[in-house]
Amino acid sequence: MAPTDYFESTGWLGDDVWMAHCVHLSDSDIATFARTGTGVAHCPSSNARLAAGTARVPDLLRAGVPVGLGVDGTASNESGELHTELRTALLVHRIAGGPDALGARQALRLGTHGGAQVLGRGAEIGSLEPGKLADLVLWRLDGIGHSTIADPVAALVFGAPAPITLSLVNGVPVVEDGRLTTAEEEAIARAAGEQAHRLARIAAA
Repeated sequence: MAPTDYFESTGWLGDDVWMAHCVHLSDSDIATFARTGTGVAHCPSSNARLAAGTARVPDLLRAGVPVGLGVDGTASNESGELHTELRTALLVHRIAGGPDALGARQALRLGTHGGAQVLGRGAEIGSLEPGKLADLVLWRLDGIGHSTIADPVAALVFGAPAPITLSLVNGVPVVEDGRLTTAEEEAIARAAGEQAHRLARIAAA
């Protein structure tokens, strides 16, 4: 029995379930994910770093499968930054499927509305609509790295990481001018570095 068939036999598929990576799905698997509403967290940088394979995102989207973006973890992705995933998803799928495989707006949708759908929170977040939570990010696109790109969505997705001027979670600022407002970044970096060295020593022992 294949993994997707096994998951379905145990009741472990549905619109309250999502699977990470999904780089080895067959046509039948995709059809089952679509029928059950099971989501996919696409992690293109992690998959490329590990040479694990490429999720069939264009096929998943055509079938109606909810697809969002993920960064995976530090074991397989040294950059836990969502813009990298937007750009990498776009480039990976264009390499595999040509220029029409994935567009800038589709990639941005994966990182916004798609992620909300996968998490079962499409009614609350993922798009700017009356009644939804005020979760939004404002990027600066008038700098040297982006000012010559006419389409702002293409500038954001194809271009270098854009500076974040403001990030709100339910209307509360959590990032302003590229800096966290809710924690001290330097202290977090120091603590994370210390723990990374501690774990490395344990692994080497």
